Amino acid sequence: MKKILYSVFMLATMVLAACSSDDTTEPAVKRGMVLKANVEDTDTRATIDTVGGTWRFAFAMGDEVKVGNNQVEGYYTFKNNGTEFSSADALQTTKDATWYAYFPDETISLVNQSGDLADVANRYALAGATATPTTGSDGLTVTMKAKAAVLRIVGVNKDEKLDISVKTADDGKYVSGFKAVKNSEGFSVDKSDTKVSLLSKQGAGVYYVVVPAGVKISVSNGDKSLYSGDKPMSTTKADGLKAGKYYTLTTGMTKGSAENKLGETIEWVQLWAGGPKFAKENVAKTLNWSEATAEGSAYVWGANWRTPTKEEMNFVNAKYDENLVITPLNTKVEVRSQDGVYGLLYTGIQPGYTDNTLFLPTVGGKDKWGDYSAMYLTSTVINQGWGSSLDFSISETSLNLYYFMDYAYTTETTKYLVRPVLVEK
Repeated sequence: MKKILYSVFMLATMVLAACSSDDTTEPAVKRGMVLKANVEDTDTRATIDTVGGTWRFAFAMGDEVKVGNNQVEGYYTFKNNGTEFSSADALQTTKDATWYAYFPDETISLVNQSGDLADVANRYALAGATATPTTGSDGLTVTMKAKAAVLRIVGVNKDEKLDISVKTADDGKYVSGFKAVKNSEGFSVDKSDTKVSLLSKQGAGVYYVVVPAGVKISVSNGDKSLYSGDKPMSTTKADGLKAGKYYTLTTGMTKGSAENKLGETIEWVQLWAGGPKFAKENVAKTLNWSEATAEGSAYVWGANWRTPTKEEMNFVNAKYDENLVITPLNTKVEVRSQDGVYGLLYTGIQPGYTDNTLFLPTVGGKDKWGDYSAMYLTSTVINQGWGSSLDFSISETSLNLYYFMDYAYTTETTKYLVRPVLVEK
């Protein structure tokens, strides 16, 4: 499988065979070349995010590079056999020429991309040229530079439809692909007057889309704008996106606020793609089962809020053997203190969510063992009419207990903490 992106490869050629011409007044044209690819680390490696991750490119078996020069009309195809590229048809020139290389082809379709990370390298446009003219007899050195950028698109809602299209801002036409500019170190953008979908998907998730770099473009999901952070993003700056870089866009907001029926403005946050939008604070009072599971306007915060299900409270995985072992599921978790209260801080781990956090405080201070604890009710009914609650106990530095109790009381007198989620409309 390809990994993405390095920006330099070396094309070293040598003669495999020679064929003679019947016209002995012309020099023999030597046919057949081998291209040896050398991966180099450079300062132009693509950056995944501000944390500093990198995405490097490596050729895979069967990859092809198209190579031409300013003395031939077409292109020679060099194919990778795992260690080198070779072409039985490539001809050395009889006089010095500038050679141009294009990966993965001289034409690249951007239509109906899979959205998979691995597919990006199959469409990622690289181009370069020899620094000085040459016949190719002593080998070629071609510096390849990225001509594309990558949109990492996060579908935030569970059942939404993604229909991603890109337009060039100067003429409003739809982007459909790349085409190599003959005897140039670049690609032009293929366009269409009618709508072209670069990605069509259903449901929440993280998808990758190759788009042109260095060109002012607009990106939309159907007829809606996408979001950069929590601000609508419709059109890039005049110089477009930078080649070799990632840009994370979401199909909706992952942070916001909404009113409750008490007249309060409640901030909310989403921690993973397709996940619920949690209030940033608890209901002020603890609730019994009937209060926590009330619906519509009868709910304590009104019809646009509700108590989350057990499944929606699955932030992390907890496993017990001799010790409690917590592993990330939809988030990571840490013991923290906020405003003098100890609790658990959950942080998103998916692209687009790594800056999103949610704090669940404990209640009641230290117990007789010196620990802090909390029980958060869910709306899920368990066998024989019991409810379910998320229970945890912490010290000032570590988690001691973390599990879903499936015997939460449904009586009127037993009350628990509740952290509501926004009702999706």
